[in-house]
Amino acid sequence: MVEVPLFIVNGLIESGKTTLIKEIIENNPSYQEHNTLLIVCEEGEVEYGQEWLEKNQVDIEYVTDQGQLNPDFLEKMDRQYEPTQIVIEYNSFYDTDELELPSYMVIYQQITLIDASNFKVYFNNMKQVFNNLVKYSALIIFNRCDGIKELGTYRRQIRAFNQNCQIGFEGNDGRLTAMLDEDLPYDLSKNEILLEEEDYPIWYMDVFDNFQKYFGKKIKFKTFVRDILDKTFVVGRNVMTCCENDIQFLGYEVVNETTEQVRIGDCIFLECQVKREFSEFAKEEVVVLHAQKIFHLPKEREKTLSM
Repeated sequence: MVEVPLFIVNGLIESGKTTLIKEIIENNPSYQEHNTLLIVCEEGEVEYGQEWLEKNQVDIEYVTDQGQLNPDFLEKMDRQYEPTQIVIEYNSFYDTDELELPSYMVIYQQITLIDASNFKVYFNNMKQVFNNLVKYSALIIFNRCDGIKELGTYRRQIRAFNQNCQIGFEGNDGRLTAMLDEDLPYDLSKNEILLEEEDYPIWYMDVFDNFQKYFGKKIKFKTFVRDILDKTFVVGRNVMTCCENDIQFLGYEVVNETTEQVRIGDCIFLECQVKREFSEFAKEEVVVLHAQKIFHLPKEREKTLSM
């Protein structure tokens, strides 16, 4: 038989499972182009409306007991709907070890959502439930993270149950990051931050996700001038993101507030501030660096950095 991929999204009730599933299906063309069977094991406040189901080619079935979720039921659903993929909104109190599947259905990914705002209370009282939630998850997302200072502790507690998963943190604005301030190779509490050369990729990605944290701080680093625009110039570095064949230029526009002039290819030491404003070049609001001091360094061959 043709293999049917299965995706599991779990988490305690009201942790955002339905919202995430809707976002995944809405933003993934491969879901919209093929029929999806959605099996819901736990209903929360957010619902799947009939109009949304029809628009996104989603069939839906509801399960109220783990005993219903067995090979016979799944084979029946496969015959009835002939889905290209199956998504299960799992009940947090179901035991994943007891989930039996037909031989041709394969779990491709499990995602667990955790509401960071009430994690401490629930974790202290339901450790076994959290162990069952996360032990097979490839991705664990803490959401509603704004204002919570114990995220590093929460991550370590989850790591005790699953060493191999990816853990992300989502704020109220929907931005997702895997990086916490304690992970950064520099001290974010300081008003002046000196970046070592190998720190640039990490700093760039953190600014991309959390630019507000850097407002008002002076950033100092060595960089290379890549391009000269009408009112700005571009600096940055080539970064190997995952392999030798995947090298990307990670750069910023710079507003020059100094009297120093730069040319393409210059190696410079830049002291700047991070701002976000409209770019005439990009035709949208982007992070822009404002140069306060520029020091010319001896010419050198630019090396590729690693993430």
